[in-house]
Amino acid sequence: MISRLLELTQIGPIRAGIINIPEKHWPQPGQYLPCQRSSDKPDILVTNLFPVLGDDGVLTLTPIPGDWYPGDRIQYLPPQGRGFELPSTVRRIGLLPFGVSPLRLLTVVNDTLTQNASLTLFLDSEQRDAYLDFIPSWVEIVPQSALEENFDWLDFLAVDIEREALDELFERIGQPGLAFEGQVLIRSGMPCRGLGTCGVCGVKTTKGWRLVCKDGPEFDLAEVLNVA
Repeated sequence: MISRLLELTQIGPIRAGIINIPEKHWPQPGQYLPCQRSSDKPDILVTNLFPVLGDDGVLTLTPIPGDWYPGDRIQYLPPQGRGFELPSTVRRIGLLPFGVSPLRLLTVVNDTLTQNASLTLFLDSEQRDAYLDFIPSWVEIVPQSALEENFDWLDFLAVDIEREALDELFERIGQPGLAFEGQVLIRSGMPCRGLGTCGVCGVKTTKGWRLVCKDGPEFDLAEVLNVA
C-alpha cells in the first residue's frame, strides 16, 4: 500500500509526521507500521513508525527519518503486533517512559477518558521540560523517583522501554507481589517487517523466547519482569 507524507512536525526533540493513511489501517496504541520511502532501494531497512498523540482526525507517527520530506511517497504494511489493551476495570493508570520519549504512551489517553480513569505520567525533569507543551493539562506529572511511592495507588502501569534496558527496569520494580497489572511496550530493531524471520528482536519471557515484532511489541509486565 502507498500513501504520502503530508506534513512534518517537531514534538520536543522528536521528528513526527502526518501520513494520509486510511483510518481503517491506523495502528492502535502500541502497534507499529512497517514503512519505507518508495524512492529508496529495496534493500533499505524498514522504518517502523509508532502512533503518537496528535490532532483529531489525523495520524501522527514517529520517528520520521531525517531524509523524509512532505510529498514523499511512503509504502506501508497493515498495523503489526499487539498493542495496549487496558482492562476495563482500571481507574488509576500510570505511564512510565523508561529512558524514552513519553509520546507513544500518551496514545492511551483516549482510552483512559472513556473509562473515567485518572492518569499519572512518571517523568524525569529533563523529559518534563522537553515535552510539557505536548502533554494534556489534565495528566498528572510526577518525578520518576516517586514511582515506588505510588505502587499501592496504581491499578495499572504502562511502560515504554528499549529492550536493552529491561534488566534496569527489573532492578527498579521487579519485586514479587505487586498489586497492580501492567503492560510493557518493548522496542527493538525489527528489520524483517514483522515476519519473525530474522530473530534479532528476541526477548526472554515466562513463556520462553518471544519475538518483539510478532508476539509484541506489547507484553504483559509479569511476562518479562522476573526473567529480565
